[in-house]
Amino acid sequence: MITSEFKKPRARRFAAGWICGALNHCKTVQSALAVCAFAILLAPSVFATQREVGTGQTYATMQACMNAATTGDICNVHAGTYKENVTFQTTGVTLQANQGDAVILNGTIDILSFANSIVDGFQLTGFSVTSYGGIHANNTTGGIIRNNIVHDANGSGIYVRLVTNFQIYGNTVHDMAGPCCISDGDGIVAYSNNSTDGTYAHGVRIYNNEVYQNHQDGIELVGQYTSIYGNYVHDNIYSNFASTHPDGIECNGIADGYTGCIHTLVYNNVVKNQNQNIYFQGNGTAAQNGDIWIFNNVVYNDPTSSTGVSTATGTSSQILIGVGATAYILNNTVGGTVQYFDILIGDGSGSNDATDAYTDVHIKNNIIMNSLYIGLWTYPSSNIVEMDNNIYYNNATALVRWGTSGDLTSIAAVRTTTGMEASGQQANPLINAFPTATLQAGSPAIAAGANLTSLGQAFLNSDKNGTARASTGAWDVGAFSNGSAATRPNPPTNVKATAQ
Repeated sequence: MITSEFKKPRARRFAAGWICGALNHCKTVQSALAVCAFAILLAPSVFATQREVGTGQTYATMQACMNAATTGDICNVHAGTYKENVTFQTTGVTLQANQGDAVILNGTIDILSFANSIVDGFQLTGFSVTSYGGIHANNTTGGIIRNNIVHDANGSGIYVRLVTNFQIYGNTVHDMAGPCCISDGDGIVAYSNNSTDGTYAHGVRIYNNEVYQNHQDGIELVGQYTSIYGNYVHDNIYSNFASTHPDGIECNGIADGYTGCIHTLVYNNVVKNQNQNIYFQGNGTAAQNGDIWIFNNVVYNDPTSSTGVSTATGTSSQILIGVGATAYILNNTVGGTVQYFDILIGDGSGSNDATDAYTDVHIKNNIIMNSLYIGLWTYPSSNIVEMDNNIYYNNATALVRWGTSGDLTSIAAVRTTTGMEASGQQANPLINAFPTATLQAGSPAIAAGANLTSLGQAFLNSDKNGTARASTGAWDVGAFSNGSAATRPNPPTNVKATAQ
């Protein structure tokens, strides 16, 4: 039970009297003591306080409320514009906007290292930080950052570091600028992530966010057991792209003893209009960049970004992985305008640099189309151990560049040279317009894919819309199954109730 602050003393006396009154009816001293012990254990969580913040409320500022809050409390902030930098002071506190109120903060929120903290429902803007971001957490666990809008400020929008069992969802981050921190203004940064128990469920999950028009990367990662899903990452690119190399979803860094990413899921995202839309690079340490799963994504570019950059000259790759071991690129729909590659594995410079190799790569069931140069490029060719059931279409120069074997311009040449793509096709996939690139009637992608249930990746067993794929028999190629329709919107996550 959550009580309003002014009712807290009465509620506590009532509950204590009710429970400990059992002493008069207990048959033994032991049972009476057990009941009272239960009351003591229960009291801290049951009698958490909702503290009200705002004009005419108990606390005039968020920080005043945070200073007074104890574990389990809620600082509930009413409508208005607040100018302060807010820091958490203890574990287990929720800082939330009052339901239905617009709460604007010209400042930052710092969870610091306090575990099980929640930041919910704010609009942050107008701040300027030289490190970290508008909402920040460091060296903590169990936190949630949700339903916030962070925009038009200097720094990263959301920045977490050395966190475990952490969720970032339902946020919108846009128009972050720099110079600051590690970037020229990233959307969401999650550095040195890990899991409390070696599972994705208790790692870092970044999902259902929209991240756009930031001056460098959309979502930037380093660490282990990170899940990136259901996000819309787009148009994080400006005219200075040649110097900033803005990416949509990127792992390309070294921090706190972590190099690159291990055990990462990237699925069910729409990613468009960045220099490189999905980019994983191990920075010369293959063992520190591995077990990467990229599936069910719609990855494409419009001819021109919303920021006015031509993607014919401002982009290089849709999906790029370099320096690592073991990756799965499965059931993605990749298209639109890109200057060079839809999929690049290893070195794409033409200098044949084997130190950029990413080995043990599996590429199946993808639609690969509309590159202005090469559909799929790999150097060295030994990067790829499995490649089949992919559909290639309208790639300007070649379907595949295979190591030093040159450009392969037909599916027959791909099969002969690679010994792979026995079930691959060179055909118009007949899809609807991006981003809802579902299959049209008669599409050659229907029932043309490999059944991948044996991989044991549960999230892959449904398509991007959540439509279940067959447990037996052929799958469809691409991110969408035949007849797939968008699922109902997720229920709101920022509904709050106060029990009296």
